Amino acid sequence: MFRIAAARSAKAVFRQAPRGPAQPALRSLRTQPDTTHPSTPPLSGLDAEVEGVAPEVSSYAIGATVVLIGGVAYYAYSEFGAGIAKHLPWLGSGAASTGAQSTAEAKAEAKSQAQRVRRLRARMAPVSTMSALEQVNWAWTHPGLYVTGSNKYGLVDPLHPGSGVGLKAAVPGLGGKLLRSAAFATTHAAAVDADGCLYQWGTGFAGAAVPHTPLCTLRDSSIRLLVASNDYVAVLDSKSRVRLVPATASASAEPATLAFEPRLGWRENVVSLSAGEDHIAATTSSGHVYTCALGPRGNDRSQLGLGAAAAATVQPFVLKRVPADRKFSAAVCGGRHTLLLTVDGDVLGCGANDFGQLAMGNYTEGNSTVRELTPLRRLWKDEHFRPALERAEMLAASSATSYIQVRRGDSLRLLSCGRGIDGQLGTGSLVHMQGKPAVISALSDKHEFDPQSQSRKPLGLRSISAAGDHVVAVRDNHTNVVLDQSGAEVNKAPLFGYDVLIWGSNKEGQCIPDRRHRFAEPSHPSPLYRTSNLASASTSTFTGADDVSAPRLQAAPRQWVPEAAFKNLNSESSSNKTTRSSAKHLVEQAFVAGSEITAAYLKLC
Repeated sequence: MFRIAAARSAKAVFRQAPRGPAQPALRSLRTQPDTTHPSTPPLSGLDAEVEGVAPEVSSYAIGATVVLIGGVAYYAYSEFGAGIAKHLPWLGSGAASTGAQSTAEAKAEAKSQAQRVRRLRARMAPVSTMSALEQVNWAWTHPGLYVTGSNKYGLVDPLHPGSGVGLKAAVPGLGGKLLRSAAFATTHAAAVDADGCLYQWGTGFAGAAVPHTPLCTLRDSSIRLLVASNDYVAVLDSKSRVRLVPATASASAEPATLAFEPRLGWRENVVSLSAGEDHIAATTSSGHVYTCALGPRGNDRSQLGLGAAAAATVQPFVLKRVPADRKFSAAVCGGRHTLLLTVDGDVLGCGANDFGQLAMGNYTEGNSTVRELTPLRRLWKDEHFRPALERAEMLAASSATSYIQVRRGDSLRLLSCGRGIDGQLGTGSLVHMQGKPAVISALSDKHEFDPQSQSRKPLGLRSISAAGDHVVAVRDNHTNVVLDQSGAEVNKAPLFGYDVLIWGSNKEGQCIPDRRHRFAEPSHPSPLYRTSNLASASTSTFTGADDVSAPRLQAAPRQWVPEAAFKNLNSESSSNKTTRSSAKHLVEQAFVAGSEITAAYLKLC
């Protein structure tokens, strides 16, 4: 019986191979009695069949055998490992000590992580029930930089880089500071306070994922605006100087002042500055646009607008005037493309068009890169010339998406084109590329009643900031805030501000943390602050017009605020209590989008 079972097992493991002409002879030979060894019995027919099988092993049989052996070994280890360790003292003590050590390390790590989370939660603002009335007063009286989103590169909490997704926290070291501007790149960030101190932080600045606090790297009271590229922070001051500050702390070079070619004219000033991944664009009061490459990739897609002929001779770190016979009022930089707005309302673009961000229609190899400054004709109804009653008024750009606010008669429309797989187009659809401008319905053709003029007016945007795969916009809706230089209007209820809307990717909680992975349409996020932070919480039941159970985020309008009203002011120039009590600041809450983060701060106007 045993031999029969073995034979059957062998038949299951081995695969029958085609027999050659010599195999029958072998079988007949082996089935004859062994005359040299009489004690050896003759082989049966079953044995002969087994003997005639070719030794070819199936790959399926090998895999099944390996899995079986592994399963048996794991079962034996889990069931009898402890018993074996008892009979082998040296093995048991070693295993016990190793296990105890690993358990102690795991407990210590878990305890450290729990303490870190508790510290973060102490500064976090969870889902809040703060009404619009409370938000405005809180924002006016609590300066600082509040960031939500990913802390992978230490932009939210540089003391614990790499920890936390969807955090809402005040950046350590900047709490209580009035800021003039803030800018965020992928791995580093910068902000300038009211005293002109430029702070930098992030793992890209520190050089590694190590705990650190924002470091003051430049002090100049004339600094007015910051923009950030991959490797630099561009600084614009009141003297129309554009300087580059390295994004890394290890760089010992002094900030370099960029030269204008040709030089700025008499009384010509730089009024705006924008940055892409490796290039910047500056707009002047005379209607000129200057662009500059910040490295070898600064014009690799002709994003400087200098033309295909000049692409090979572009000198980096020099601001060169864009050759055009038209005057411009604004210029914005995307990742590898640039948009320019003329004074009469036309839009021109150049650079990368891989996702249709320059609105050149369906993608082809010929329009993947726009070498020359080209009008975006598809913005208009007939796709040829701009109608007399239509004009573009506002531009914004992210890495591969463009946004244009267009006035058409008595209405305002927000158009988008480019990459939209994460919902950043705001149209409700998720598409890889959009070569023709699409209307964002939630922010288009809206009107509201103006109590001052007793008439209906179009409802547009006050500001829009796009970065990475998400957008944050502030609506220019009516507020009941009256600009009062005496500061007496502060802490008076009821007050409500501008509506804030966010859409796009929410993978890292940059859309004010929510359970949703992305927002394909503009949505009202929850308030940033918790009610317990309010000095004197209002008892009003007003919580917004859409949903009383979820108050929407409000941006504090421009107002004169006495310095004595600030609850946590941290300013070196405010050491004199008498000066502090009498000083007043014109402030407004600003929102800015960065790579996987959204930030809010009280901006000094």
